[in-house]
Amino acid sequence: MYGLIVELAAKPAFDGDLEVLLRDLVAAAGPEEGTLFYAAHRMAGRDNKFVLYELYRDRAAWDAHVGSEVLQQALRRFEDWLVVPPKITYCEAVATTPIG
Repeated sequence: MYGLIVELAAKPAFDGDLEVLLRDLVAAAGPEEGTLFYAAHRMAGRDNKFVLYELYRDRAAWDAHVGSEVLQQALRRFEDWLVVPPKITYCEAVATTPIG
C-alpha cells in the first residue's frame, strides 16, 4: 500500500472554498480504481488548516489519481488559496486494520 498525509493551510478568504473543494476531491477519489481510502479533515482548533489522508493500492494508483482532471483543477486553485504549498508526507504501510 502507498499512502500520503497532506497538510493544507488556507488563506482566510478561501477557507470555505477550500472545504468545498476538499469535499469534491473526496467524492471524486472514492470510485477511482486503486483508491483504498481518501479523507479530508479540518484540524481541531485551527480553522484554516486541513489534513488529507490518502491510501492507495500502490504507487501506480496514486499516479493515476494525480493525473485526474479534478485534482489538476484543485492544484491550480491551491496556488491562490493556500498560505504555503501543501506539505506532503509519503508513506509505505507497515500494518493496517482491514479496509472496507
